[in-house]
Amino acid sequence: MARTTAGRGGRRVAVTGATGDLGALLLPRLEDDPSVEHLLALDIARPEQVSGKLDYRRLDLALPDADKALAAVLREHRIDTVYHLTFLWSPIQNSAFAHELEVIGSLHVLAAVAAAAVKRLVLPSLTAVYGAQSNNPAFIDERAPLRGCPPSRFISDKVEVEKEVRAFRARHPQTQVLVLRFAPIMGPSVDNPVTRLLRAKVLPTVLGYDPLWQAIHEDDAARALHLALDSPAEGELNVVGEGVLSLSGMVKMAGGRVVPLPHPLARAAIRLMDRIGRVGVPLTLLDYIRYSWVADGRRARETLGFSPRFHTREAVSAAIGGA
Repeated sequence: MARTTAGRGGRRVAVTGATGDLGALLLPRLEDDPSVEHLLALDIARPEQVSGKLDYRRLDLALPDADKALAAVLREHRIDTVYHLTFLWSPIQNSAFAHELEVIGSLHVLAAVAAAAVKRLVLPSLTAVYGAQSNNPAFIDERAPLRGCPPSRFISDKVEVEKEVRAFRARHPQTQVLVLRFAPIMGPSVDNPVTRLLRAKVLPTVLGYDPLWQAIHEDDAARALHLALDSPAEGELNVVGEGVLSLSGMVKMAGGRVVPLPHPLARAAIRLMDRIGRVGVPLTLLDYIRYSWVADGRRARETLGFSPRFHTREAVSAAIGGA
């Protein structure tokens, strides 16, 4: 159940992953927010400008003692809200490092938040954690199981983080925790598997399948994160753009074309594109170009006060340089 947050004014906020995609979108909004008294960027890289109310501390969440170091910094700066944004938004070759950074790193953050008695914790996730399944409902709400995509370590790690966060919420009810499950984020400054897919001139797909997709404009994603600072919302929320597009329509809008192939040939074509370094869909994520995975964003409207300003087609246009 939602609780009322502390009154605005004098907020002391820390952001892990401050120089990543989401951190770069959120940090300027927090800097301009008069209710934020102190802003602490935590990352292995230093933000371009550190001045005024923005401070910086180097933090490597992959180190074994990162939880103790982070707890000490949170206490020193009297942080009341933590945005944990240290996540990878694209699969990488070194899956062991990705697991260490996301899953073990998130456990370090949870331990530090508890030790420092932080009042509010906000984390991002993906609507992809629901999985792309043939029996998905037309609109997937937050009560749905996280079926993920077992072949993909990229998705499985995010499912594991969400499970650890739920366990943390049960053990530490004094900390308000909000997880924002984003549809694929698109815009001029983000780089992820979907934006790279849109740059492909030819996309092999599975014959007989043309799933519906959602997207969210990067400005809407940043605004949802900012709203989370003072919203009483807790738990998990789907954050999606307005409307949907078919995958083929999305690719066509980006100037490419789909080539429907029988399933075995589609797998072989995608594997070949991976091997020669062509932009496309990782083979482990094949189900996402086969089945629809459309999330219901009503709860974010009701509890977060978030309404998207951009339609999915506008997010696609922004990603390809049209807005």
